[in-house]
Order: sequence, then structure tokens, then C-alpha cells
Amino acid sequence: MIQTFKNLTREQWLQHRAQDITSTEVSALFGISPYCTKLELWYQKKDSIIVTLEDNDRMKWGTRLQDSIAKGIAQDNGWDITPMNEYIRDPDYKIGSSFDFAIGDEGLLEIKNVDALQYREKWSLEDGELEAPAHIELQVQHQLLVTGRKFAYIGALIGGNEVRLIKREPQPAVFKHIKAEVIAFWDSIEANEPPPPVFPDDAQFVSSLYGYASPGSVARANDEVTTMALQYGELTRDIKVLTENKETLKAKMMMQIGEAEKVLGDGFSISASVVGPTIVETYERKGYRLFRVNIKKGK
Repeated sequence: MIQTFKNLTREQWLQHRAQDITSTEVSALFGISPYCTKLELWYQKKDSIIVTLEDNDRMKWGTRLQDSIAKGIAQDNGWDITPMNEYIRDPDYKIGSSFDFAIGDEGLLEIKNVDALQYREKWSLEDGELEAPAHIELQVQHQLLVTGRKFAYIGALIGGNEVRLIKREPQPAVFKHIKAEVIAFWDSIEANEPPPPVFPDDAQFVSSLYGYASPGSVARANDEVTTMALQYGELTRDIKVLTENKETLKAKMMMQIGEAEKVLGDGFSISASVVGPTIVETYERKGYRLFRVNIKKGK
């Protein structure tokens, strides 16, 4: 039975999200999320960790302009829209979602504020029809699944002055895949079987999982660790050489361009503006695991 929660505090809203796969998280199950990997999401849900994304400037202004964009789109199309302040979930599948706006009683309006560069690089035309990035398309299908509404529009403001509307209707085949992935995901948590890491995407997160070392402990390397350690040492040497070559080229170019702030060339440009001095406030550095591979001479 679908549950609807209204007038939630931010803390209550976050608590609800922690127990579900939400519309912004579901793409991680398919390996297409720009926010986290499936492995990261597994540990978040297993430990009921409440995660909040730190807003960048694009996200901040997207939130600030959301109401204005929606109002303009509604006026242009003669729609009756209302903000959707509720959180809706399906406890049987442990999926849930928040929303931007409702179009009447049957539709949804998902607002995206997209800069021109992101639009050119990540939005595409397929058979003459505009498609949003895959994680957004999946987000909207997830919202339709949770609400049972008949249609949704992705309303994108491109570059601050151009609107693109994409109408989407429920896709039963997509619903089936979402449900299957969600069931398998929660079953894996119940069985305490995390998904295998996908490298290099999970490299940093996996390293964070092994942030503790038992003082004084020593282990003997097996063949696999030996092979990887030697490869690691070779890459470290290569990086050192590449870094030195890069810095040498930078210095030589700066000798050539002098005090020019910008240099234009055939197929490239150089920016060399001055960043003024600033005072950085002190902060507490988190503990971390020092990792170093020392290669013996002759190896």
C-alpha cells in the first residue's frame, strides 16, 4: 500500500529516504548514477547512513530558480501546477521519491536547470527525439512507478533562456527492471553480500573501507599482491616522470607567453590568470591510512 507523508521536517525527510531506494538513487543500481556507485549505495543503505550532497553552484542556482522555471513553463503551456511537498513510498519494494511539481491530478513536472555545455555533452537526440541523460530518464520512470501518475514532463531550461520539454509516460518494461534490481539489492543486504566493486569508479571508496591497520601487524605478500605491487611501483615512477615533463613544459611555455593572461592557438587555448592570495582557515584533518609501495633496487 502506497504511503504519503506531508509537511515533513528536513530531518524526517532524510530519515524516510534512508530506508528506501529513491528516484535519485535508483540509477546507481544500473551503474549510471553521477552521484554514487552501487557499492557505495549498498553500504549507505546497509548502515542506514543519511547522505546529503554538498551543493555546487549549479545545484544551488537550480534550486533557487526552480519555482521560476516551473512557473514560466506552466504559463507557456497553460498548465495548472502545484508544488509537491510530500514524500511518497511503496513499503513493499522499499522505494520512495520526492517531487518537484504536479500537473493537475495526473502528471508530474521535473525541473532541470542545465547549462549549455552540459546540454551539448550529455543530452542527446535519438531518432529525432530529445533524451535526457539516462539517470534523469530513470528518475522520472521511478517517480511514475511510485505515484501511479499517467505522465511526466522533464522541463529543462537550457543556458538560462531556452526551454526543452520531454514528455514521458509509464514504461512497464522499465518498471519491471527497477523492481527486479531493487528486490535483488535489498536481498543482498539481508544476506550481507555486497556487490563486487567496479574499478576505477569504486577505487577511492574501497580504499576508505580499509582505513584501519592493526598496529604492529605484518603480513606476507601472496603472488597476486606481489604482481600488483610491482605494477604500482612502475606506475609511480611513470607518474613522476610525466609530472616532471609536464612541469618542464609549463615552465617553458610561461617563458614564451610572458605576462599574457590568455593565449590562443590552433585547436587550443592557454589560460594563465593570477589567483590572488587568500587566508585559509585551519581545519581538523581526518585520519587516513598512509599507503606506500617501496620497490627494491634491481626489481
